[in-house]
Amino acid sequence: MSFFVAEECVRLGLRAGAVLFRDVHISPASRALREEILEEAAAIRVRWTSPGAIRSLPEVVGFRAILRKVGINPRKEQPSVERLLTFALKRGDLPSVNSLVDAYNLVSIRSLCSLGAHDFDRLAAPVTLRFLTGRESFTPLGQSTESAITAGEFGYVDANDRVLCRLDILQAEFSKVTPATARALLSIEGTPAHSPARLQQTFGDAIALVTRHCGGTAEVIPVPPLLRSESLSERNSCSAPGPSLS
Repeated sequence: MSFFVAEECVRLGLRAGAVLFRDVHISPASRALREEILEEAAAIRVRWTSPGAIRSLPEVVGFRAILRKVGINPRKEQPSVERLLTFALKRGDLPSVNSLVDAYNLVSIRSLCSLGAHDFDRLAAPVTLRFLTGRESFTPLGQSTESAITAGEFGYVDANDRVLCRLDILQAEFSKVTPATARALLSIEGTPAHSPARLQQTFGDAIALVTRHCGGTAEVIPVPPLLRSESLSERNSCSAPGPSLS
């Protein structure tokens, strides 16, 4: 398995990596996990008292700035971290989806990184974080028809030119994780506001929490040297010497 980050995305300010989980068992979240989420949501309501305070966090500012660079108004399409924090602030909880999604959402509000998971057996490897051309296919989560893709946005794309996640905002329907998922690819994304140490810690926290609540094993996918978009067609020949998140 390979995971690539295109050079233009790094220049944009994105810092990303991935973890492959094998032999996971996804089910409704346990009471222990939901209680842990409630505790964290309560702490958020103490720490930040308004949506404006959340928008002022350096990590949220970083994600919003990146969206603006690709023509997105973050007031209309909020970064995933901001959406989750605001949800917790207003409701004292997070959405209940399943054990895997709930676990990585908890890691997201703790680390202020953006996380997303995909059913590895439904996608075509390798996966690349790159600028979109507008020719990719994308069916948003919860929908049955394709949506148009805007060239110049960024997204996670598989080898068949299917968008797994548009920006860090909207995931695809075809690769969503379900109780039938046995292998899951988890992306972890930050900005220059997230130190390399913070990102590395987030990998460890995500692996610990997901394996605790979903079982299985985890492998951090090495990120190869930066790729230019014009070289992505040659990506299968690239080596993968080790993780690089800075």
